[in-house]
Amino acid sequence: MNKNLYEDSIILIGPSGAGKSTVADDLEERFGIPRVCLDKMASEARKNGERAKFKTPDEFSYHMIHSLIIAAEKREGAYAVVDFGAGHSIYKDKTIFEKVKKELKPFKNVVLLLPCKDESKALEIMASRSTGDTSDNLEFLRNPCNKELATMVVYAEGRTPQEISDEIMSRIDQRKKKKINDVEI
Repeated sequence: MNKNLYEDSIILIGPSGAGKSTVADDLEERFGIPRVCLDKMASEARKNGERAKFKTPDEFSYHMIHSLIIAAEKREGAYAVVDFGAGHSIYKDKTIFEKVKKELKPFKNVVLLLPCKDESKALEIMASRSTGDTSDNLEFLRNPCNKELATMVVYAEGRTPQEISDEIMSRIDQRKKKKINDVEI
């Protein structure tokens, strides 16, 4: 098992326009963590006709996550910051969602990035930030999948990407120290 993969990788999930890509860029640039964009991988897979092999978007999203993890497992010491597209962490098919939960369970740093706690304000913020389709964001905010997958929630409101990245890294360091202290006791 690639311990670094599960202990040190950071998976960013959340609705469209929450800031996942911007924070992933900052984590890569300032902390030297290699970045993987699941949306870009999925786009390439669609271009190559791979999406057609799956009956539903849920099946395809699960396949992309599973493939990413299998590839990373093969690279000793590999870890990354992975920004999921908004749809890759929301599932209608409960059976497939259970598979996704099982795949992500070993990861210690699954960060749900949200603009703020207030739903209406969050929707406004995401709509103003996003260059893509935000019509599903209300569903993404209310759907319990993201909260079930996340090991931490970070609110971005009023903060720079650097401040958000610093919070994520600080919380990871605190988790690691606590684990070390728990072992020492």
